[in-house]
Amino acid sequence: MNNFLNIATYTVGFLFFINGVMWLIYPAASAEALGMSLLSGEGLSTQIGDFASFFFVVGLFILLGAYNKNKYWFYAPIALLLIAAISRCIAYFFHEAAFATQSIMIEVLVACFLLFQVSRKKTP
Repeated sequence: MNNFLNIATYTVGFLFFINGVMWLIYPAASAEALGMSLLSGEGLSTQIGDFASFFFVVGLFILLGAYNKNKYWFYAPIALLLIAAISRCIAYFFHEAAFATQSIMIEVLVACFLLFQVSRKKTP
């Protein structure tokens, strides 16, 4: 069971990390995968910078937590993912955005998985 959970944690971290890298080297494909088009000018700079940093930090911290076996590395990704899910709900309820069911589910499920990992790790 531990090996499966470790592999799952590394896999999730790697996928987020690669997604962040892809925002830097091929933003058009990354935007398309998220159902959006690329902006232009300063909007493009913000879009690439914000999305790359979000995915990169979430992935890197998950990988660090998996490698070091220290649960405190998981707290930042948990917060980022849950706040992203809450923000999507706010966008739907108050700003006429489409309800991003799939994205919200992924964010909440990964955050819950990381919370589970935190609950089973001992503090060093």
